[in-house]
Amino acid sequence: MSSETTDWRDTVRKIAWRMARDDYPAGNLATLRRLDPERPDGAAFWGLVAEYAPVALDNDRMAKALAVVVQGMAIAHPFHLPAGGRRPLGMALADAGVSEARLLRLLRTGQSELPEEVRRLARLMAAKGEAGRFDWSEVFDLVFWTDGEKIRREITKDYYRTLYKISKDKGEAA
Repeated sequence: MSSETTDWRDTVRKIAWRMARDDYPAGNLATLRRLDPERPDGAAFWGLVAEYAPVALDNDRMAKALAVVVQGMAIAHPFHLPAGGRRPLGMALADAGVSEARLLRLLRTGQSELPEEVRRLARLMAAKGEAGRFDWSEVFDLVFWTDGEKIRREITKDYYRTLYKISKDKGEAA
């Protein structure tokens, strides 16, 4: 199975569900919060990879992208899993009242700075509580695919579509 045939949305969702289970060790979550995505190590990370994304065992770029996502989900835990199905990142950012400047900072961040920006995003969205829940597969797409223009456009459209809906619902749309 290659990276092109792997359903990363499903893979990230399964990892998120595993981390959300009551029987997932608190020590593993703590270890994942401290994970260095540039040099992922430890049984907590590699156990998730082996179970849910074995194709990443032999692909450093894939493993690093998963490490960024898994670390972010561990930081955002227990708000790392969208309630009631898929919830796009752009929608969650708008619903949570995150500013346009903050959205643009995330979307304009270069590949090498994305791991740190994702950590900031995870802390921000965790602080938003329920409103901060979103589907982390879009973060995987941002980090893994070197030409992330398509995913950036999707996040942007979801953000502005949601802002418009919010303003329209409040009677503020022009």
